[in-house]
This record gives sequence, structure tokens and C-alpha cells, in this order.
Amino acid sequence: MNRRPHVVAIVPAAGRSGRMGTMKQLLDVGGVPMVTHVVEALRAGGADEVIVVANPKLDEALVDPPRDVRVVINDDPETEMIDSVRLALNASAGADGWLICPCDAAGITLQDVRRCVDAFAATPDRIIVATHNGKRGHPMIFPASLAEVVRSPECDGGLNQLARNRPQLIRTIECDSPGTVANVNTPQDYERLRDVT
Repeated sequence: MNRRPHVVAIVPAAGRSGRMGTMKQLLDVGGVPMVTHVVEALRAGGADEVIVVANPKLDEALVDPPRDVRVVINDDPETEMIDSVRLALNASAGADGWLICPCDAAGITLQDVRRCVDAFAATPDRIIVATHNGKRGHPMIFPASLAEVVRSPECDGGLNQLARNRPQLIRTIECDSPGTVANVNTPQDYERLRDVT
């Protein structure tokens, strides 16, 4: 590939936030809603496009949605994250790779994203997985050649199956930020995040 790969970021944000007890996508992180904070890190870190997959309630509540973002609606409350990823895949075309980062990975930084995007640009046939102290997290980038696998029953149990079944394609990228391996699922998680942001 002679040009830099075109990377489309997918932000699954259609969850019901059951453990948080409130819509965590809208919790304040650095003065903006959590989903906006993640989108801004992805754009500043080098993603060419960003698609946020939202439930109808979130879409209605986002009175000031992140700029330069496409919103895809997942209106089935029983779906899993993989279903949101597939909706975004179907809504995008022309990507060389898809970067996955859930909206509750609110501790990631643009530097984390940049390292992963640069690694994918150097090895666009590999699955890029961010790590911190050897633990795998987000973002994850997979090449367009694997899009049909993501759509297939092989990944019905989640996107982790893609990497698990192809260890030879994994390239891990060590990141400085513990936010790459920390998700905000509970009020306690949110308090920890606020302590470091």
C-alpha cells in the first residue's frame, strides 16, 4: 500500500449502562460527555472518520454531538457490542482498517491512539491491539480483509474471537496510559477516572 491506510473508528455506545445506574455515555470527562471525550482522542490520534453507534435515548440526549462524527442507531436493547460494530461496518465503506474503541474507554489518550494508528499504517495486514503493562485493551484495529470474518458467526461471541483465532496476526502496541485497559462500568470506576483526569 503506497498511501497511508484509511482508518475508520467505531465507538460502540449503545449500551444500557446497567451497572452505572445512569447513562454513562453522558458522564462528564474533562468538561465534555464521555462519548465526546473518546471521539476527540480518536480524531486527534489519527482516525480518519468516526462512527458512534448510539441507542435512541443517547441520540436524543446528545444535544451537542461531537463534530465530524456519523451516528448510527442501534435500537435493539438486547444486542451486544459486536452487533453495534457490525452496524457500523455496514454503514461505512472504503476503510483499510477499522479501529474499535468503546465509549467507556474514557481514559485513553490521543498518544495511545496515535501509536496504534501508526502501527497499523506500518503493518496494515495485522490486527493491532493496545496493551498496558502487557494487558490487552483498546483501541484495537483490524484490517478490511477481516471484515467478513467480523460479520460471520465466528465473531458472534464478540470481537475478541477474531484475535484469539489468529495469534499470528496480532501486533501488540504498548501504551503508557492505563486508560487503554480500564473501562468505566460502575460509579467506582468513574470516581477512579475522575481522580486521574
